[in-house]
Amino acid sequence: MTIRSSIQENGAIPQLPKNGGCPSAVIADDGTVYVQGYHPTAEQQAALSPPPGEGFVRMPLEVLHRIAAHLPRR
Repeated sequence: MTIRSSIQENGAIPQLPKNGGCPSAVIADDGTVYVQGYHPTAEQQAALSPPPGEGFVRMPLEVLHRIAAHLPRR
């Protein structure tokens, strides 16, 4: 997999953040989007029930809106 771009709430970043950083969207060369976020708390995890092989991360809605504004349309 090759990373095509990494996008945080203020726009594209040159590389993935090391040691933390804001939630991000990472776009791979095959068009797949990976989302970096925070692990749900135990209480939140208990309310979520993803299918086998899937999981959740969390991020503030406003951060998601700001990241989405910088995503390429295609």
